[in-house]
Amino acid sequence: MPELQRLPHLRIDNFFTPRPYNYPTDVKVTFKLAQRNRDTHGNLLLQQLNQIKDHFEISQEEELSQNILRDDVVYVEFYSEYSFDLKFDSLSQENSTSPKYQLLSIKKETYVINGDEQSRYRVVVMMKEGGITKFIQKVTQYLTEFSNDKEGNPTDKPRNQALLNNIATIQLATLQSFWTDEPEIPFPENEASLWWEVWFRKTDNDQARLNRVLNNLQEIGAQVGEQTLQFPEHVVMLIRASANQLSSSLVLLDNLAELRKPQEINNFVTDRNVDYNEKQEWINDLLNRTDISVEDNSVIICLLDSGVNNKHPLLNRILLDDRLYTYKESWGTNDTWPMGGHGTSMAGLAIYGDLVEALATTERIRILHGLESFKIIHPADPSEPSIYGAVIEYATSLPIIDHPNNRRIYCMAITDESLAFKGRPSSWSAAIDKIVFGNVFEPQTPQLFILSSGNVDYLNSGVDASHYPDRNYLSSIHDPSQSYNAVAVGSYTRMDRIDQTVWNGVTALAPNGGMSPSNSTSLLWENPWPVKPDIVMEGGNLGVDNLLLRDDVHSLKPLSIDKDFLNYIFYPFGDTSGAAALASKMAAEIMAKNPALWPETIRGLMIHSAEWTDRMLNNISLATAPVAVKRELLRTFGYGVPILHKALESANNALTLIAETEIQPYRIEGSTVKYNEYHLYSIPWPVDILRDVLTDEDVILKVTLSYFIEPNPGNKRYANSYHYQSHTLDFKTIKPTEDEAAFRRRISAAVEGNDEQLEYDGASEPWSLKESVRSRGSIKKDFIFSSGADLSTRNLLAIYPKGGWYRSRKKLKKYNSKVRYSLIISLETERTEIDIYTPVFNQIPVELNSI
Repeated sequence: MPELQRLPHLRIDNFFTPRPYNYPTDVKVTFKLAQRNRDTHGNLLLQQLNQIKDHFEISQEEELSQNILRDDVVYVEFYSEYSFDLKFDSLSQENSTSPKYQLLSIKKETYVINGDEQSRYRVVVMMKEGGITKFIQKVTQYLTEFSNDKEGNPTDKPRNQALLNNIATIQLATLQSFWTDEPEIPFPENEASLWWEVWFRKTDNDQARLNRVLNNLQEIGAQVGEQTLQFPEHVVMLIRASANQLSSSLVLLDNLAELRKPQEINNFVTDRNVDYNEKQEWINDLLNRTDISVEDNSVIICLLDSGVNNKHPLLNRILLDDRLYTYKESWGTNDTWPMGGHGTSMAGLAIYGDLVEALATTERIRILHGLESFKIIHPADPSEPSIYGAVIEYATSLPIIDHPNNRRIYCMAITDESLAFKGRPSSWSAAIDKIVFGNVFEPQTPQLFILSSGNVDYLNSGVDASHYPDRNYLSSIHDPSQSYNAVAVGSYTRMDRIDQTVWNGVTALAPNGGMSPSNSTSLLWENPWPVKPDIVMEGGNLGVDNLLLRDDVHSLKPLSIDKDFLNYIFYPFGDTSGAAALASKMAAEIMAKNPALWPETIRGLMIHSAEWTDRMLNNISLATAPVAVKRELLRTFGYGVPILHKALESANNALTLIAETEIQPYRIEGSTVKYNEYHLYSIPWPVDILRDVLTDEDVILKVTLSYFIEPNPGNKRYANSYHYQSHTLDFKTIKPTEDEAAFRRRISAAVEGNDEQLEYDGASEPWSLKESVRSRGSIKKDFIFSSGADLSTRNLLAIYPKGGWYRSRKKLKKYNSKVRYSLIISLETERTEIDIYTPVFNQIPVELNSI
């Protein structure tokens, strides 16, 4: 078999043409209406609105008598009928210069009624007096008038029917109305004093309004946390008080958007059981074989963890004292996590990988990336809760200020499993998205963030081996790993070998190539939220002894280093924490070899190079598997296990093309925000080789689109016009029977010559995962397995925009923003003697050529 050539990836940054973009077809959505008696329903709603108006006028008199300054607003709660949606967009005037009513939060509630599970929506709307009057007018029109069709002809449908028919109840909101956590997290008792995560809405004169709120809270005996987290439409703070205290603060209620339970953090550490004797010679041998090439401007992995004991002999030349940070000076910078430590073990894997491999070889090892440590947790000092998003903002900004010349990979394995976000953004995950997007730092520079997806706990839960893997499927990925922009790392394992002379009768729980017992999934998440984990790395295994689970089989864990290096040196360390550390090592190696690549591209290459093991695929065919099976695969294993050499290099039979560029998804035209452009790529393609040599042979086309979104969190997730992500991008490719004009017309309805009259077949593009499965989050990857002849014609690809709050939230004035994306395209054949690389290389200008 010929030896494969290892070749640099090729760049195609300038191989696109920007073209005007509109949605090519109108999307028709059927909105189901509840059956109503018009007079009965309308008069009931009218009665409820008039009661709110009467209360509003009484409240104004009370406020004047108490000399309380607040806006003339009340909070109103709309309940939908069970099994019916609400017209969320009609419950707000967000884009008005002076809105009379504004939607604050949407919550979906599910109950079992007569044995059947039924859901309804509960919506909180802030209303001025004019807003109440406006709704009374809408109900009056519903009772007395009929709507017109598009031609202006009267119909038999009442006016405002779509808005009003599905509303079951309208009532004044209570403090509990602002509680937006999941049902399994109950609203606190009225008298219990505890910490709340309070989301304030942003308005004009934010600081003056916030100061007024804080002064009032102190007057009623509430404790205000020091940290503040800023988002486009919210300010988040921690407040300690009882529900009764908060309810008594009219000024607070005037500014409130949401209430949540603050996050709590956990960490995941294996048991400590490593002998020290006879290990010293191993460490000396490794040190003698290690070449450390870390400079002042080298790539750095910044660990946000429990601190690192950098005096360990394997770290003392890599992690210097001036790279040690701590959130509180009283904590110090050393690793204070119990047993073998946590941050120190993370550091060992992030630099050396699994030390079993490093110790077993006689080859020299070269280290090109360095370390930083920022201690953000101390187990002996839980003190008051934090807004961990604010902590992370501080922890990621300080090293940049001190050492601005380094490119960084942030790695964090601290998570919270106590809150059931199930994919919904939290203040913590949104802060990480904000950091990665680049709007925290000056200058605004995108960052790369690696997160542990959080562990499934078998050993302390009282279950036995029979619960694997069902327990994993039912365990949600932890906060903040639902972050759109970060790389969330789950765990799989290849570790199934056990020395029977030491552990007689013990077997491995997870099969080789299967899901590590520590791996959590996003199978319980609602479909719109991102696919997580993004990738999986080695997380180790558990032993099984007559169904009893054991964590003391050292060969089933990667080997790292112990914080107590004077006594132990090594420490078995895995789970999703170890997997995240290994992923950060891979990211650093890619970045060190390609220092000019964007963070979006480094993330993209890791996911682009990932593959599922045979055990993960379990004999399914991606071409024919049902959508539900594909979704389960992605939400369990992400895109699989990244392969370093594929991320780093092309080969003569495996070509990778990379484009890094900007696009402006939207534009303002008059008073309307519209779609702006799409990018049409004409890709340099090995047409002759595909058509004439690989005619009937299988070739893989792989496409990955990676971009970062700007977050806008808040509990409006069920309303189409409210998007957490600033923008959405996706891709399509030309079909074999399609010419360029037809492809352009299929992509965009914007007028391009005479394209409006073109017809095209209705067959979908033959992607393996399909757009409905892959298009979640801010990274999309898909494959086409086809013949060379088929793929020889697929050299046109479009990157086009979808929705986002840059478009829907006009008042925030981000509609003309340009955003970055990375596009990665691969062609691969199993025939090693075939050269598909050189024909493409020869089509690329010398100034681009390779990365």
